[in-house]
Amino acid sequence: MLKIPPPLIVLVLVISIYFSSTKLDLIHIPFQLQISIFILSVGILIFINPVVQFIKSKTTINPIKFEETNKLVTSGIFKYSRNPMYLGMLMIVISTSIFYLNICSILAPFLFLLWINKFQIKREEVFLAEKFGKEYLSYKKKTRRWI
Repeated sequence: MLKIPPPLIVLVLVISIYFSSTKLDLIHIPFQLQISIFILSVGILIFINPVVQFIKSKTTINPIKFEETNKLVTSGIFKYSRNPMYLGMLMIVISTSIFYLNICSILAPFLFLLWINKFQIKREEVFLAEKFGKEYLSYKKKTRRWI
């Protein structure tokens, strides 16, 4: 199974957007820079918050070695999203997409969503259901995957 750290996927997508040469002058978004910076700021905050929660809970933040998870964190931002770190990463990709508005930027958020759902989240969900059983299944029922 693919084991690529999600932050690396984000980095590859952001770099791809940056180096994509075809700018779409057909699309104009008023306040494009401000919207991009706002989404980036919110994305970074959404990404950092669960990292801090995991560290405080003394459980792993490593998305490749999620088998080392020893506690199910369901409080704070995790009351609203089961995957706030990935949501934050998606927002970073979206903000970059809005900033550059090129062919790659249109595809990048969708590629991230497809990849993260198929190769990361589904594996994590199977593991968490096996490890935490009814506690995780109950949490999964009342909390959305994204938002």
